[in-house]
Amino acid sequence: MTVVTVELEDKVFRDLEEISGTVNLPSDQMISRIVKNYLHIEKLNKLRQELKGTAEAAGFLSEEDVYLF
Repeated sequence: MTVVTVELEDKVFRDLEEISGTVNLPSDQMISRIVKNYLHIEKLNKLRQELKGTAEAAGFLSEEDVYLF
């Protein structure tokens, strides 16, 4: 595992401490979970952009078109 040091604004740190306490998760694990979720979302957005042209060529012009298929 790699250790990373980050600087957080005071309010962000207080919010992190509050929420991690609410869900009974240590701050470092909460940060790890947040980063994983963010990276997952970014990968999905990248894939969506890469497939946009292919989907449009197949007649899928919106996400609704996908659900209606």
